Amino acid sequence: MIPSPQLLNQVENFIKQKGKFSHYCLFLLGEKAGLRVSEAVKFDLSLKKKSNLYLIQGKKHKERFVFIDPSVISELKQNNWKTNQTNRFSFAHFLQKTKKELNIGKEIELTPHTLRRYFATYQANSGMPLPVLQKVLGHSSIRTTALYWKNSQDPKEKVINDKWLRGKVPKEPVKPIENKPKNLLKPSENENNWKIPPNIQNNPRNSKPEFLTAKNKLLQGKIKKLEQEKREQKQIIINLKNDKKDLEKQLIQVQNEKQSLLKLLSTDLKQQQTFNNKQENTPELHQQLIAQIQVLVKN
Repeated sequence: MIPSPQLLNQVENFIKQKGKFSHYCLFLLGEKAGLRVSEAVKFDLSLKKKSNLYLIQGKKHKERFVFIDPSVISELKQNNWKTNQTNRFSFAHFLQKTKKELNIGKEIELTPHTLRRYFATYQANSGMPLPVLQKVLGHSSIRTTALYWKNSQDPKEKVINDKWLRGKVPKEPVKPIENKPKNLLKPSENENNWKIPPNIQNNPRNSKPEFLTAKNKLLQGKIKKLEQEKREQKQIIINLKNDKKDLEKQLIQVQNEKQSLLKLLSTDLKQQQTFNNKQENTPELHQQLIAQIQVLVKN
């Protein structure tokens, strides 16, 4: 069961007083803008188009523009919001802790995705058309949006909802694009086989400077990340090469020490053999000395 607006106000006040600033910002982006928790974590204040529209990167790198209320943006700026300063697991754990602190019943769910469901249900009950709500939530299928709309209390809306779920409502006719640019990109003489990508040909919005600027920022961020990973890989290779050189030096040193020990052992063996030979000849030398002493005594 989705929590009531009054209960969500209690949760918001609790997070604002006892939670982290980052958790409070994620709560606002989920409840007030309907963002997925992964989208909220990566929300970038600099990707603003105009009229409070912000570029959001959703599932499978799909991009869309979402309206964010100015009051939410003001709260984010006051709390020094930055992208990726927290994660979904930390936020989910804190919501469970909040649920225990406020003694919320087990039948009422309170997760990061609950905030997105609450936003969708509130907008549906306020009269937002289903196709518009689909674009806001970033659903690829309108049937997914209809599942979010099932909590509506209006019987007429419930009938429409059931039809969308069964897929019996015909698709909306595609309206022709007005003021379509006449001079699109044309292939040169050396590029006769080149074709315009369908997403550019059928979507003039992609040629607007605001869209290109926002997308360029995302691409620059990805390029910087790839360059950083490339530098780290190069450093790892250099470290491995240095380790290899050190190991080779240590191996040579061990071999030299081994040869020195062999020489010392060989010398010791020779000295031992010489000493043994001397000990064997000692009795004969002793008898010769005794004989010489006896001769001297007689004389």
